[in-house]
Parts: sequence; C-alpha cells; structure tokens
Amino acid sequence: MNSRLLTLLIIPLMVVSLLASCGKKEEDAAETEQAEGKTESSLQKLARDAKGDASLEEEVANVKDMIEAAGFTVKSYENFPAQEVGRKGRMLVYTDKKSKQSGGVVYFKKTGPAVAPCWHWYFDDAVPETVSKVELNDDGLWDVKIVTSKGPLTFIQDDSFTLMAKDRSDWLAMNGQSSTPISDGAAMWLCFDGDSTTAWASPVASEGNAFVEFHVPFGVEEGNLTLHTLATDQPKTCTVFADGKKIDTVELKASGVRQLMHLGALKGAKRVRIVFESSFGGDNVAVSEIALK
Repeated sequence: MNSRLLTLLIIPLMVVSLLASCGKKEEDAAETEQAEGKTESSLQKLARDAKGDASLEEEVANVKDMIEAAGFTVKSYENFPAQEVGRKGRMLVYTDKKSKQSGGVVYFKKTGPAVAPCWHWYFDDAVPETVSKVELNDDGLWDVKIVTSKGPLTFIQDDSFTLMAKDRSDWLAMNGQSSTPISDGAAMWLCFDGDSTTAWASPVASEGNAFVEFHVPFGVEEGNLTLHTLATDQPKTCTVFADGKKIDTVELKASGVRQLMHLGALKGAKRVRIVFESSFGGDNVAVSEIALK
C-alpha cells in the first residue's frame, strides 16, 4: 500500500475519532449540568443574553452583598406574579444568619434588565420561611401569605400593602406601627403606597402625639428623610428618633409639598420613629409619603 493511499485512509479515521471525542465531551458536559441542576440550553442562554435578561442569581447579586453586610442571609429569590402588564415580579426572603430570630420579605418589580424594590416586610421576632400568593377577597389582586417560625401571616392587598407601588431606592420596611389612624382609610401603609393623594392621618394627642415607627433592617444609607404632606392636616413640627435616641426636631413648611431633610445622625440607624407634635390648625396630622435613604 503506497503512502498516498495510507494517508487517505488515516485522515477519515482521525476525523471520526475527533468527532466522537467532541461528542463525548459535550455529552459529559450536559450530564454535569443536569447533575448540578443547570437545565438552560446554549440556545436559551444566547437568547437570554441577546435580550439583556439576567438569571435570578445575577439579578440578586448586588442585593445579596448588601443584605449579608447587614448581618442577614438570602434564603430564597423566586418569581412572583406581577400586577402590572409588561413587568415581572420577584419575592426575596432573608433571615438572620442562623435563621432563628428575624428576617423579612421584599417584593421586587422588573422591567427589562432592571430590578427595583417595591414593598418590604420585616419581622424582628419571627423568621420567614416561605412566601406564596393567595386570593383572600376575590378582588382580582394577589394577596400574600408568609409562613414564619411563629405561624402563617396573611396580608390583603389594598388593605395593608400594595404591589402597585412605585419603585423605591430605599430599603425601609413598610409594616411598622403608628399612633391610631383617624379611620381605616388612613392607615400607615398609605405612607408608602407611592400615591401622594392617599395618606396616613392621626390625631395630635396631648400625650404621646402622633407618630410613625418603622425598621430599616439594612441600615439608613445617607440620612435623607423625605415627607410629602397634603394640602390639609399639615404637620408643623416633628421629632426624629433613631434606635431610641433623639436626633433632631424639625420645623416643617405650611404647604402640601415634598420636604427633604438631611439628618446625618440617622446614618446606620435600623429603627426610626417620627413624632409629630403639632399641626397648622386642626386636630390631625396627615403624611402622604415617607422615604428614607
């Protein structure tokens, strides 16, 4: 057999061997991915990358770092029904690092690649375990059930929270406490619903005054407190407390506007109380929105 013929026979054998080797590597890689729970195909990944979408792990990466720096750990981050067309919902559950004392749940809204917090529950005496959608009053809006170490908690949308709130840049928890509202339609959660026409309202009492108190589990970042008031029942003064210590007493304007106060001593605070001592006429104070970054 001459050398030319031998070469012609060897080349096809090498090609077959190479193809078989490549196929085996791809098969081994596929088996490895399946064993690790990675079910996304190469084409799916290419399509996702082309749209600019991020995986759930990529979405929560920066948030996870912030949560862990504050002494908590992310327990789960999952899809959740969104209430708005064109948006996607997410629910994040976090706990203290030993999952024994406290934790919270954050609802995110996603448009394209951007993910932003919308609603935040925090529990200083219970550990959240799971969160799920429920329908409690047949109004077409998803309600929320959070199973905790102390039992299940249910929240009715438009009664104590909303998934329709605007995106937020702060991380305060909206399930705090307040002095008694003047009515069911003036509850504290309306300070955080993203609608400046709705408001929490409470009487200015001779003792104790009107107040709102809430947690900031990851700590106040900058100390910028924003209050938005209505055209009526405007608070005149408020005193701000951080983790039980008085920070400052602030004079507010006699107008229904957005008022920004920089209180540097609030930085790092994890529990904030705002007490309203007086109003510009009337027996009540009303606040339509509160933000703290």
